[in-house]
Amino acid sequence: MSVRLFFTFCLVIAFAQVIQAQNIIQTNPLPPIRTCGTMEQDSINRLRFPERGTLEEFEQALQKKILEINARKNAGSRTQGTILSIPIIVHVVHNGEVVGSGLNLSQTQIQAQIDVLNEDYRRKSGTPGFNSSPVGADLEIEFCLSPVDENGQLLAEPGIDRYNGGKQSWTRQEIDGSLKPTTIWNPNLFYNIWTLKFGGEDASLLGYAQFPDQSGLAGLNETGGPATTDGVVVQYTSFGSVDKGNFPIMQSPYNRGRTLSHETGHFFGLRHIWGDGPCADDFVSDTPAADGPNRGCPVGRVSCGGVNMPQNYMDYSDDACMNIFTNGQKTRVIAVTELSPRRKTLFLANLCSPVVADVPTAKFDADKQSVLLGGEVNFIDLSTNFPTQWNWTFEGGNPNTSNLRNPKVRYNTSGSYKVSLTSTNPVGTSALFEVLNYITVSNEGLCSELINFKSSYTPSLLKLSAFGNYSGYLAGHNSLQAKGFSEFFLNSQGYKYISAVKIGFGYSYTTHEDATVTVTVWNARGPQNGPGSVIERKTVLLKQIKEDIDHNRPTAVIFDRETPVFGRAFQVGIEINYDQGDSLAITSSANGENTNATSWIEKSTGLWSPYAIYLGANIALDITPVVGVNPSVQVSASKLLISAGEEVILNARGASIFVWTSDDGSIQNYAGPQLIVHPAQTTIYTISGSGLELCNNSATATIYTSSTITGVAETSSGDFIRIYPNPGNSALTINMQNNFNGPLEIQFHNTMGQPVGQPIREIKSENEWNLSIETAQLLPGVYLLNFSYGGRKVTRKWIKI
Repeated sequence: MSVRLFFTFCLVIAFAQVIQAQNIIQTNPLPPIRTCGTMEQDSINRLRFPERGTLEEFEQALQKKILEINARKNAGSRTQGTILSIPIIVHVVHNGEVVGSGLNLSQTQIQAQIDVLNEDYRRKSGTPGFNSSPVGADLEIEFCLSPVDENGQLLAEPGIDRYNGGKQSWTRQEIDGSLKPTTIWNPNLFYNIWTLKFGGEDASLLGYAQFPDQSGLAGLNETGGPATTDGVVVQYTSFGSVDKGNFPIMQSPYNRGRTLSHETGHFFGLRHIWGDGPCADDFVSDTPAADGPNRGCPVGRVSCGGVNMPQNYMDYSDDACMNIFTNGQKTRVIAVTELSPRRKTLFLANLCSPVVADVPTAKFDADKQSVLLGGEVNFIDLSTNFPTQWNWTFEGGNPNTSNLRNPKVRYNTSGSYKVSLTSTNPVGTSALFEVLNYITVSNEGLCSELINFKSSYTPSLLKLSAFGNYSGYLAGHNSLQAKGFSEFFLNSQGYKYISAVKIGFGYSYTTHEDATVTVTVWNARGPQNGPGSVIERKTVLLKQIKEDIDHNRPTAVIFDRETPVFGRAFQVGIEINYDQGDSLAITSSANGENTNATSWIEKSTGLWSPYAIYLGANIALDITPVVGVNPSVQVSASKLLISAGEEVILNARGASIFVWTSDDGSIQNYAGPQLIVHPAQTTIYTISGSGLELCNNSATATIYTSSTITGVAETSSGDFIRIYPNPGNSALTINMQNNFNGPLEIQFHNTMGQPVGQPIREIKSENEWNLSIETAQLLPGVYLLNFSYGGRKVTRKWIKI
């Protein structure tokens, strides 16, 4: 036997675990074993669709639902009224083989797998799915191979969709990127399962499932992601059961159908029994902790202070070992069927029952029930008995009627509105199904501003000394060496983008004309909804802030690009440094006026804390994000502060048609997304966009000309060469970003063009390259740095103070 070794690893990430998977590792002489290879895939999926939120957020909602179910149970109510029947469609992905050979599984083998699934989920007596454990549970879920297709037509092979994929094997990227969206049946009505051969870097996989989504997450049906990838994928050699027939392609010890039982558990929200970490939590109270996955069937094994449960379907034991779902796992599954949109609709159409020649029963769902003023709602028909005609009425909607099966409706007036539907098939028309106050339209529009700093608050420039033996500002440079200040925004209306932010600064001082501050947007996934990962940063001149303070106006910061917040909570604020002796402070409310703990401060250690906890200050910072469902015109500039006549490149984004103007009259109706200018004085450039549905169709960029450096021209080859700090008083840093690598020479000159000191000769070895130069020997004044490299000559100015 040849030695094959497949390595996978389990990377535990706090927000991970939508996709659960199993790998096969072949070693010699041991048989193949399962192991976790899903965390990396889950991380990728959550990055692709951040609007899904984190698994922690789903877990919080799920635990709340579980508490409700347990309360009903304690009150004597049934936790599940009837057996749930789930229709399955198995997409048999083959490469042209005849039915019943190789990848093209036989109907008998597929039925054997469904029989095992029902035995396991019903804890059927006299089958391998039965157990006598005191915590063992009948999940009261049954599965059928759907007798009909999406249009209600009888299938020649119930529940089977044979698909020639034109290839022998598939990677997960290919499966989720193209195969699933191409072949999936309506995931609101069918449990989609794909059987195939994994290949490439995923050749060792046994299967993986998509975790359920939480109800109320906006946009999930619109993104083309979770709704088009929902379901389970299983390695074709592990689909079926050798206990129920002669299926030679099946590979021991995963040849008794438990891979699908395991992955279906994930599909309904169950997690690995060991919690994907040593003695970690699977959020089920009656499954014992374990130090990791069990292999084989080590009944009686002890770890984490107790006896393990390798018989549980959510472990990694051999197929023949598995036979237990617990009561706690059952409660969790019930919670998912009540909470998750596509899970709770799977059994509503009752497709597992024989087709009844009767009129439809009209039912519907929608991708959202709360909508912004001017927003759209996608309605989903869930009527039974396969209607062919629909008659919708949308109070307050545009259109207010529709005959489409799944219409899209816009709401332009705030209020609460009913929705009505009748559906018709050849037998007749359903009774009217009408839901009062089904759609709620808010007063907030598709484009808005979020404000914690109320007009009734007292604008204050609070000193830190009022909160202890400190100096400086509560929301600015201070003796605590605080590094950042931020405001939390719940974003309850689900805005997708931030185009700009308005910040009310109360004080600004600097001796450096090029001094800046960084305005930052974070997600709110840090501890206690604090600042988490950075979404966007924008550099702002303190020079601009000082002008805004002098004119009693907030500083408007337009981001360089469409900044997504994915319809979820976020934080906006500033990051500061203490290198140049600058002083800057944000206006806040008076202490005690805001009691919602929305303001945050970053300690010198880098840890974030609410002001209310760290300093006992109940304030709101004067920060106002400009948000929208639609994008806005954005503008970026290659430089903010220049010498007169220096080149600046401006780029616009967010629209399809762009027109530029400037306040000095030098640019009039220039068309195009990019503008190259050489302003002789401080100039405001305005970009207007059109061609798309926008929140803000214009943006401005102010380019400042230096008031210190005059009379000396620079030359540029178009390469990026930056000198900082500028002005500076000691060491300076040169940052070069271009594709030149090789010898270069740097020569200092005074303003008369005379060389100062000896040339500096270096080897540039990277596209982005930094060099530190000590200038203590130079007298204060203006210097020109001449760069010679690769036949090019570039001049940059530097001020020694």
